[in-house]
Amino acid sequence: MKSDNVLIQSQSSLSFRQLKEQWGNLLDENQNLSLGHTDDGTFVELFMKIKMIKPELSPHTIRAYNQDLKTVLTFFKELDVSLKEIGFMEVKAFNHWMNQTYAKRSAARKLEFFRRMLTFGHETHFYSALYTTWIEKPTVSKGHYSEKKQVNRTEYRELSTREAELIVKALEDTVKHSMLKEEYQARNRLIGMLLYLSGMRSSEVLSLNWGSFREDRRGNMLVDVFGKGKKERTIPVFKDVQNALFHYRESLGESTMLNPSDETPLFFQLKPFVKTGVKKRLSYTTLYRLIKTAVYAIQGNSSISPHWFRHTFITNSLANDVPLSVVKQVVGHASIATTNIYLEKLQEDTVYDAFRNSGYR
Repeated sequence: MKSDNVLIQSQSSLSFRQLKEQWGNLLDENQNLSLGHTDDGTFVELFMKIKMIKPELSPHTIRAYNQDLKTVLTFFKELDVSLKEIGFMEVKAFNHWMNQTYAKRSAARKLEFFRRMLTFGHETHFYSALYTTWIEKPTVSKGHYSEKKQVNRTEYRELSTREAELIVKALEDTVKHSMLKEEYQARNRLIGMLLYLSGMRSSEVLSLNWGSFREDRRGNMLVDVFGKGKKERTIPVFKDVQNALFHYRESLGESTMLNPSDETPLFFQLKPFVKTGVKKRLSYTTLYRLIKTAVYAIQGNSSISPHWFRHTFITNSLANDVPLSVVKQVVGHASIATTNIYLEKLQEDTVYDAFRNSGYR
């Protein structure tokens, strides 16, 4: 299958002439896109370019879409079925395999990707029927609940204060480099502090530039972040994070003077930078491994990932009486209903305090 190794990158907008050159021969008599006679490779390429990959998407989202595509292609290749041959039986087989192989969140995401592919196929006459009616996605709990089966209790994907602080410290302590040890430790601490005390997504932390930081008119430090859909929001930078930020910059011999026009990445690969002076932005894979190494060092829950810090920040903010609307704004939730879900976890504190304040036992 031609499309086995498809890797679609973000495309900038094309001119009318470019569109006509690329896809003019794929239009029907009504000048509508018609892929009924195309091969799998062409279908996949157009689906990703037209429906999935947008210029405003983060590299992390693009990687996730490409991984979902790889999952679909691999399954049907092993089944020895082309994409064109997909029908009711193949849809049900893929659906069953997703539910058996992946956790609910992952299965639901990959099935949504597959649903969009089938919808695009029907709209462009690649498929004669709308097979999406046979897709059944698993029910996924919203918010910070874990989908993994637990014997004793429902698991929340967030950290206690002690766990979070231990992981941040372990990010420094697990640095093994004899050269650039101070630089790596300062970088890792800042990464941990930003995850723990900003509520940013991992992709948002990694996309920060030095120019993302600024002061407001009262001298308070802020950081401007582009979240999902390139929606901009502003997050306060607390003193502990500010100290870690300046220490990191000083360890690299970089200026600590704020410069909103500086577009160089905040986090980059240190060894190549020392050799070449080029700041190549740090990848999510590196960040993920850093957190997993720190979690292993403290013998923490192996399920912990960088995203647990975001859930922790939201719950801690609400527990400290930060208004719901402010938390929603800072973390970039599209709906306040999503932020409201985190209040449920605080019931543990409320129940405990109620009994303690009553004087009972």
